[in-house]
Amino acid sequence: MTESFKPDNGAVEYRIFGPPGTGKTTFLGRQIEHAAERFGSERVLVTSFTRAAAAELVGRDLPVPRNHIGTLHAHCYRALNSPEIAELKIDEWNKDRPQYALSGGKGSLDESTVDQSYEKPGDELFAHMHSLRARMINPEMWPPSIQAVAAQWREWKAENGLIDFTDMLEMALADIHVAPGDPSVLIADEAQDFSKLQLSIIRQWGKHTEYMLVAGDEDQLLYGWCGCTVDAFLKPPVPESQKRVLQQSFRVPRAVHAVAQKWIETVTQREPKEYLPRDCDGEVRVQHGGSWRNPEPILADAEKYLAKGKTVMFLTACSYMLDPLKAALRAAGMPFHNPYRKVRGDWNPLGRGEKSTAGRLLAFLRPREEVWGEDAGEWTGENLRRWVEIVKSDGLLAHGAKTRIAGLSPEARVEIDLLAQLFEPEAAERMITVLSTGTVEDCVRWLLDRVLAAKKKAAEYPAAVLTKKGPRALIDKPQIILGTIHSVKGGQADVVYLAPDLSRAGMVEWSAPGDRRDGVVRQMYVGMTRARESLVICQPVSAWHVPVGVQ
Repeated sequence: MTESFKPDNGAVEYRIFGPPGTGKTTFLGRQIEHAAERFGSERVLVTSFTRAAAAELVGRDLPVPRNHIGTLHAHCYRALNSPEIAELKIDEWNKDRPQYALSGGKGSLDESTVDQSYEKPGDELFAHMHSLRARMINPEMWPPSIQAVAAQWREWKAENGLIDFTDMLEMALADIHVAPGDPSVLIADEAQDFSKLQLSIIRQWGKHTEYMLVAGDEDQLLYGWCGCTVDAFLKPPVPESQKRVLQQSFRVPRAVHAVAQKWIETVTQREPKEYLPRDCDGEVRVQHGGSWRNPEPILADAEKYLAKGKTVMFLTACSYMLDPLKAALRAAGMPFHNPYRKVRGDWNPLGRGEKSTAGRLLAFLRPREEVWGEDAGEWTGENLRRWVEIVKSDGLLAHGAKTRIAGLSPEARVEIDLLAQLFEPEAAERMITVLSTGTVEDCVRWLLDRVLAAKKKAAEYPAAVLTKKGPRALIDKPQIILGTIHSVKGGQADVVYLAPDLSRAGMVEWSAPGDRRDGVVRQMYVGMTRARESLVICQPVSAWHVPVGVQ
């Protein structure tokens, strides 16, 4: 297959292998455009494992209807006329079946099964049940404890007219033989992370198309806990003429590539493929001193990269391992984020929306030229409303001022005479004096002293970032990314700091015989291959770690 690949030899499934940084999403975008041109935009259906991958494709403005790109669950949900979902009523289940109570939110795609913590009685049982269903294991072969909880779950769903996410897939496999919209072309992205059940649906739908592309990389399979297996992706085998390996990485440099390839070749099952590094030497080294539990030396080491404008990514196997790093970054006033998991507020504490605390602080500082440059000027009604919403009224605002401010036109200029009406005289005078003659730090301190108690903690971090790193640090995208390895799949940074530590459960998997350690190998491989230039292996905290790379 070439870039102008036109699958018209009568085969149904074409398998695309996209190792790290080889531009799989770009390649698929071209295939989608080609298919839409050949068959019509309404005749192409695209599905992916995660919503993030679907959103990535939607954001590329491809020539297909937006509802033709989505997760497999989303396509099945629409095809089944939007049934009521059991997982959205976990509180009711917990009340009815407390002996099998669930935490809710378990089964999110942030952690692997070996690193999950099971907080409530039913969590581990349900994880096991859904994995067995995803692998299409005959229920008669399930352990008695799983059969018992499954019986209770089926009964409760029937009583309440609900189906669960796995039911949705099982019903689609049984009843929906043609993909929604009867497409001529079906394209499945992230296929290595689809379960046997999901790929059975895709391949069933593919039989009724002109052809389908199943794209992924088994070396990057991360979601074994959901029932995903290498066999589901690689079997049944297809002829070499129906395979395409995207060989050239545009991300991974030679040094990182060499270590990563040596590491991934230790798994028990994979598709042999030629995979080339980008034309850059890069570096791999061990950071002596510091660990996820003691991150200050690592941050000090990263400063030399940050000073050169490099992006730096800190990765761990488990989210709890990031807590000391988050605390150190906050204390140092260093901005960080995780653009691949925006729903995690603790990983994105600065936010970027109008209602973020950082945004409200910037709104208060609108008159300051050091912060806003040419955009500095008088507050508008919108600026004033945003920062006033988080401050205490007593001793600051005149009676009824918040109501008046809420009614101001967003674009209205707030002049001195209006401020005199909205603020207590003494407070207004002090505020204007600080804003006009004080330092930016004085302005920030003035505002923090008046922030509502409930908002105080949220305001302290962006205030520290602004005062220690300057106003641009609140406006520009952070150079620092942190997250679990799972959370940054598909992402990259110039420099990656990788902690080789595992949880207790992860170490059990690593120490097990046979192929059980393969999931840990793939997890660390994904972490290593996020690096564009430098990979830094951190010191482990204990014996619960893997010998990644050069260690």
